[in-house]
Amino acid sequence: MKILGLPIPDTIMKMCKPAQVYLILSLISMTLYLISMLNVHDKVLDVEPEGEGIHYYTLSGLVIKVIFTILWIYLLNYICQFKYGKKIAWFIVLLPFFFMGLMLIGMLCAVSFIALQSTKTKDLQKKLDSQPKMEPQQPKMEPQRQPKRTETLSELLR
Repeated sequence: MKILGLPIPDTIMKMCKPAQVYLILSLISMTLYLISMLNVHDKVLDVEPEGEGIHYYTLSGLVIKVIFTILWIYLLNYICQFKYGKKIAWFIVLLPFFFMGLMLIGMLCAVSFIALQSTKTKDLQKKLDSQPKMEPQQPKMEPQRQPKRTETLSELLR
């Protein structure tokens, strides 16, 4: 089998479908990581000319990503060998997408709730601003009672 004129190795063709899908997603992720790594490296050098540590940091991240992908593909292939292994492997591959979908729905609900609350706050503020302003009345102060010298403390506390 060929994709874009390039033959696909037999080891990839022998993998189960969940492992193949994970491999494709990982290759896309690594490509985006490489593009990001080059952009970040150039931007850091623009800001800080001596910033040589960022190159090693992002390169080690890419190496860890490749190692993790290889181990994860091996694990998915191993799981696929069992009776319900393919279903479990598909569940494992698609689980992050499920959680991302839940997080997206949660974020949309939160943003719509915040927008609704800010609209209610603005409407309430408009109502308050449109009401005629009344002069606050000064509370009438009663003159304090001067205790008689003959009153005792217990009488004052009653």
